[in-house]
This record gives sequence, structure tokens and C-alpha cells, in this order.
Amino acid sequence: MGLEVSVRGGVWALTCLGWGVWLAACSAAVPCEADCEDSDIACLSRSCAMGLDVAARPAVDCSTFPEGGRCLGPRVVERCEGGQLLWRDCDQDEVCVESGGARCETDAACVDGAERCAEAGALTRCEEGRWRSAVCDSTCVTVGHRGWCGAPGATLSGTARYARRGPDASFRDWAPDVEQVAARGFLVASYRDDVLLDTTVTDARGRFTVRVADTVGPGDTVVLYAAGRGARADVAYAVADPALVGEQRLPVQPGDSARIWSWARSTRALMSSPTIDVEESEGAGAAAVFASLEAAWRGARERYGYEGLPVVAWLGFGTTWSCGACFAPWTVTAAGRTWRAQLWVPGSDDAAWWSDAMVLHELGHWVMASHGTSPGEGGPHYLGVPTFPGQAWSEGWATWFSSDARGSPRYFDRQDGTMFWLDLARREPSFGWWSRPRPEAGLLQRIEENEVSAILYRLGTATPSRQVLYEALAAPEMNLAPWQRGYRKHTWRMAGVTPVDVVETDTPAPCLADFLDALRCGGFPRSVVEAAVEPTTAYPYPSHDPLCR
Repeated sequence: MGLEVSVRGGVWALTCLGWGVWLAACSAAVPCEADCEDSDIACLSRSCAMGLDVAARPAVDCSTFPEGGRCLGPRVVERCEGGQLLWRDCDQDEVCVESGGARCETDAACVDGAERCAEAGALTRCEEGRWRSAVCDSTCVTVGHRGWCGAPGATLSGTARYARRGPDASFRDWAPDVEQVAARGFLVASYRDDVLLDTTVTDARGRFTVRVADTVGPGDTVVLYAAGRGARADVAYAVADPALVGEQRLPVQPGDSARIWSWARSTRALMSSPTIDVEESEGAGAAAVFASLEAAWRGARERYGYEGLPVVAWLGFGTTWSCGACFAPWTVTAAGRTWRAQLWVPGSDDAAWWSDAMVLHELGHWVMASHGTSPGEGGPHYLGVPTFPGQAWSEGWATWFSSDARGSPRYFDRQDGTMFWLDLARREPSFGWWSRPRPEAGLLQRIEENEVSAILYRLGTATPSRQVLYEALAAPEMNLAPWQRGYRKHTWRMAGVTPVDVVETDTPAPCLADFLDALRCGGFPRSVVEAAVEPTTAYPYPSHDPLCR
């Protein structure tokens, strides 16, 4: 859940992206065959093959566009055909490369901070998901899993892994057995006693190479940190132990001994057995949370081209929070850094840290705070129970982001001893009911948050690229108050599952209808929107008449 924040009245400072790149339209110039695949860049969506009506959008002069296309960020291919721009997302294990045209390739993605030698012998460094030339006065030398500018001296190469659990086959509990998975994007540091010798990051397979002392001593260590670097090489996101015990009511200041989760190993021991295995008993759950944090940080930067708010995720085993699991863009100085956003993960017996679905949901709130505008509407809410439009929009976006980041329509979590799940593709929950909106209740009716997620899921899967949804979050229609649909933030408390003492404030806030306006005003096909919202039987969004700025 996202916490209510009133300090800025729900209107965030942001950097707006250009809104001049459009989802391609069906037209005579861009034919779609009836048997085309959804992933085919020449085929917009199911609605394109069906010949349904779409909104008109300005034509593009393809003669000024690179032949063969270009990369719009690390994982989106952009091409120009028949006067229209077309987008396609690369798969999870692919990255867009420009070589005789743009295309998606496997094994080309990299982890920020990694270094290697290029074919011409030059040093390259991974920055913002791409290999870029780095300054090197010497010949690049490959040692282990890393490129070096000149001879590095003594080095140690190894692999880092962590134990993790997923849900069992029936999604009724966590699986009884753990599996060892690669620790991608973790910071690795080498020390001679307490003196730092070198730092690097693990690659997609968890591999690393660090400089060590020429003569390894008994006090030498290699430390794996649940931390990642930003563009300035500073730690920008991490999972930390709050050094607090028991239930904590937010807001709360972390303890004086709060620290970034880390796992130290003897350099001497690693020389003979070069694998760092983080076991469940030593906090592998924190490593699992970091894996989700790293994926969200990387994915959001790929979508927006710039970094989000520096963020720390707090996880203390045995430490719980009054909000359960939640996020807020509150600045805190702790664990040796100043963070502009915080995420709280419960450390209860539910072991919810294994739910990458839940952690990525909370990071969906971080994406909205970093790149869009949060409604700032917080309060208790329950699955299957409609809530106020601002909260439903915020929570619905967060669950959809989790689904998109994982490539799965199924959300799952464990709370109060019970595992539950829901399927966005089928609008099917494990708890037995799914609340749908009613056309006669209007655009600003209370709506169940997972219905919002299901609508977003249908919008995203009906196009070759979800880039348009991410850009809509940063569009003017979503970030300039007051919002066109006129929704205002509410406050309330719950009596059971019923909101009481409801107060409509004077603070404007965005909601789902504003987001759909942003899509339609950007040229998103009307037919795809209508198929997602089902206006005559469910959510009555007027796709024929969007409000545009």
C-alpha cells in the first residue's frame, strides 16, 4: 500500500517526458495480417487484425528516421513504417542493440557498474543498461569476469547466490524447499583487514571479479551487499536492517545501528571455494527483496531514461510495521546514506519477503512517486471491496506494475497466516469474488483496486509495447493539477469493511479516468480501451471523448 502524504498535497515535483512518441495506428500503410502474432512489430494488437477503429494521430516523416529503426531505451525497439512509429518490447532476457538497424538480442544486457573488454581491446563500462566506452590509458585486460584498465594484480573471481522460496504448486503456502538463484546486481567489496581494496557488481549470473591483496591475510574479506549504484556510482537503492524490534508504528526513525544487509566471507576461503551462498538462516530473505528492488530500479530507468528516487527497503526479521507492507516518499538519513523514499517489508512469521509480487507492488508506488503523481489518498482497504478512486488508482497501478515486472498476471502474498492470490487476466481471486464497477455509478464511483489492475493488464497485453502506459503516467494529463475529471481526495476510517466519517477535501487528485484520458490523448486506440473497460457493462469511461490538455 502507499501511505497518505499531505506535505505536498498529493502533487509531486517531476520531470515530464516528451509526449510526442505515439503508439502506431492501424492504417492502410501499416497492414496487419489476420494471423499475425501480438509480438510482431508490424501488428499493433488484436484490435488491429480485427480492423477496429482507432484514433487519428499525426504522421511522421519516416525519411528522417534511422533505417532499420532505433532503440528507445535499452529494451524498446522503435521503427517508422508508413508514416507511423511502432514500438516493440524486448523479452525479459533481451536488450535492444543498434547494429545495422535496431533489434532485440539475448546476452547483450548488462548490470550497471560492470566492466569488460570490447573486441577492439578497449575498456567498456555498463551505464544505464548499455555498454559504453570508458577512458583507459592502457590496454584493456580481461581477468576472470571483468575487464581491467591495465594489469590488475591479484584478483579473485567467484559467484554469488542466495536461497529463496516461492509459492507451492497450489499457492497455499511457501514451497518446502529452497532453491539457490543467482545474485544479480549486488555490490561486492574486497577488504584488506578494514581497508577497502576494490568494488564491483555481480553480473546477471551472479559472477564477480575483485582485486585482492597480493598476499591474502587472515583478516581479508569479500563482502556482498544488498545495494545498487546509481548514475553517480553512489549507492542509490538498498535493503537495510532497521535495527528495531517488534511492531513499529510509522513514521519511525531506524535505530542507530541500522545497516545495509551484507554477507562477509573470508577471502582465503573463497580462494579455494569461490562461491558466496547466502542461506535462509543468515537473511536470504533480504537478498530476495533486493532482487525485486534491483529489477524495479533497472526496469523503471529503462522505461523513463532517468533514475527514480533513491530508496531504501527496510526488512528486520521479527520487525513488523503498523501499515503491514507499505511505501512512502519520506526522506530519511540512516544506514550511512540519505534516502528520499522508503519501503517497509514485514518481518513476521508470514515470511512475506518471499513474495516478489508484494515487494514489486510496493515498488510500483515508488515508480508513481518517482515518475508521476501520487493521488496521496491513503487509508485502510480490502481485497474485493471497492475503495475511493484515488486510492484505487494508486493501488491498481502498483499491482499492475508488479505483474508487468514479473511477466505474470498472478499476484500472491501471505498475510495473517494465509496465502492468497488473484489472476488479473481472468479476473479470478482465490478468495471467491471479484467486484466490478457499474455503468450507472459514473466515472468517480468507488472501484476495487484489482479491477483497475485488470484494466491496465488488458491495455498492456493488447499492444506490442507497454511503453505507452509508462509514458502516460508522466503525461501532462496525469501531472498537472487540477485534474480534468475533477476528482478530490477523501479521508475516512473503516468500520469493518465499510468506510465511515468520509470527508471530501479540497485537494485535487488523479484517478483511472485521468490516466485513460492521457492514453487516448496520446493516440491510444479507442477500441483497445473499450475492450479493457467494457463501458456498457462495467466502467463507463467515454473513450470517444477524452479530456486533453
